[in-house]
Amino acid sequence: MQINEGLTRVIRGRTIELVSKEEALVLIVFHDHSTMEVKVAGGLTVNMLGEGKIESASEDGAELFLVGKDGRTAIFRLAEPGSSVTVKNKEDQVEYAG
Repeated sequence: MQINEGLTRVIRGRTIELVSKEEALVLIVFHDHSTMEVKVAGGLTVNMLGEGKIESASEDGAELFLVGKDGRTAIFRLAEPGSSVTVKNKEDQVEYAG
């Protein structure tokens, strides 16, 4: 598993306010009203983050791991590794795409 430094830099310290799942998309809304969209294959595998703060993001093949400050983890199976994650600020400007 390798830390995704770019994504970690953008989302570290943000608190999850809401997680919404659709068929092939998971939308995470943070406390500052920024959002993270994750295109998934097979939906959210494990979500143990709750409404905690994000510490880091790591990848292992087609899986994305979000780790909370308290050690809890969410695991996503990415639809297309390298182009399945988009983070936008509250003004809807892209902060991260990959």
